[in-house]
Amino acid sequence: MARVACVFSVEAYGTVERPLLTWGKTPFGLSIITACLEAAGHQVRCWVICPATPLDRIASEMLVDFNCDLVAASAVTTQFPLIASFCEQVKQFNPHMPVIVGGAHPSLNPDSTIAHPSIDAICIGEGEDAAVAYANALDFHCQPVQIPGMWIKIPLSSPSAKSPFAIINPDYSPDYRIDRSPLAPFRTNLDDLPMINLLHWERWVDETDRTFRVVIGRGCPFGCTYCSNHALRDLTEGKYVRFRSPDNILKEIDWIVAHFPEIDKLFLEIETIGASPSFAIQLSNRLAEFNARREKPLAFRANLAVTTQLVRHSLDLHAMLRAFQRANLLALNVGLESGSERIRKEILNRPVYTNQDLINFCHTAREYGISVALFVLMGLPTETVADYYQTVAVARACQPFIIHESIFYPYPGTRLFKLAADMHLFDSTNLHTKAERSRAYLHLEGFPSWRVAFEYVFITWRVFHGRWTLRRSATYMTRKALSVTPGLLTVALRIRKSLARLARPSIAFSGKV
Repeated sequence: MARVACVFSVEAYGTVERPLLTWGKTPFGLSIITACLEAAGHQVRCWVICPATPLDRIASEMLVDFNCDLVAASAVTTQFPLIASFCEQVKQFNPHMPVIVGGAHPSLNPDSTIAHPSIDAICIGEGEDAAVAYANALDFHCQPVQIPGMWIKIPLSSPSAKSPFAIINPDYSPDYRIDRSPLAPFRTNLDDLPMINLLHWERWVDETDRTFRVVIGRGCPFGCTYCSNHALRDLTEGKYVRFRSPDNILKEIDWIVAHFPEIDKLFLEIETIGASPSFAIQLSNRLAEFNARREKPLAFRANLAVTTQLVRHSLDLHAMLRAFQRANLLALNVGLESGSERIRKEILNRPVYTNQDLINFCHTAREYGISVALFVLMGLPTETVADYYQTVAVARACQPFIIHESIFYPYPGTRLFKLAADMHLFDSTNLHTKAERSRAYLHLEGFPSWRVAFEYVFITWRVFHGRWTLRRSATYMTRKALSVTPGLLTVALRIRKSLARLARPSIAFSGKV
């Protein structure tokens, strides 16, 4: 049995002691990996760090108190500097402690990640089997090697270094070789995975939160240029868009409500629940049966990609919305992104829909008691102020209950990063990783950075004036302004959480295991 310390990081946090603002912020990929490690007989403990975390203290807990055999971390691009700093701290405590890093950043930027001196191996793509294989090797006191989906540094003094599968790269170090194994195909049956154990994250979540998420599938059928899905889909072979069975999903929901009897809502996490309308209806029917057995039905929410095909096939659309209504699915997150059809087609490669299609969908959804939240993206390559005003006009016509606005950030590994780089729209030396979706990094002739920053805050007024009170608009706009400076936002969130605790009792595990 190996003892594995799993590490996750966040930028916005409540407190250092409980940095996860909600239960919905728990990392799904790492949670599945911990479940697989436990199912394989290994012991796991989880930590969450934030910019204010004393890294030496956490490293001491892992290496001394827990006496771990392996440190496994997950990182997106903007969190990689913090994760890398923590890896360095681990190596200061014990230079021989194996450290592996997985997640979106190493998957899309493997060469630069494996080159970091404090990282011994990286996992590319789906990492459940790879993490278990690595831990198994350590348990048998063997040098991990030839693990599908992993790049592993093999010390030249190791007997395994002479493996024909090891590839020498002198650009890295004269002290090791890189064993690069190809990825296995995407996992076919998600029901084969063990159930995640939220108990691992209890220590790190703010106790006032009542929002939970359940992953119902993996993958996205679309190829939006700003998203990592198109790059992750190309990593290996096999079916990329997959769903768990309704029975498997309901099993996890039963576990959650048994341990958190006071919850009243769940988020069904997937890129778009409409990737398979037949699955969406089947799952909704099972959720309706589940709610029929409850004294107070759970409310559900999900992501949905609107397409012309969906909206204009009236019978299919209404059948799906009726199923959502029966399931008490009360809200959908829908991507508008840009009101400029030119930008959606030429820059973003969005699924096909017209502005009127989206407006019609939002109005139809409301007929079934389903509210819509819109995702909006601004500061895009070639975007002008006129394009932005089209976004405002469409968003206002959709009458969403809220918008989730973001400023475009060029994530390495995505197609839009390459396009923006080729157009010389940003300075790579000034591409910070903090508040990445709240700051303007592109230099656009038709939409200057100062204007993007202003509209990021002011879009709330443009979309909701006449529908929201002045106080509500001002509160929301203030929070958006604070998000540009994570430190100030953290203080504001801490105050809000403190007020929430005074207003209602805390929620904790029922104690059932």
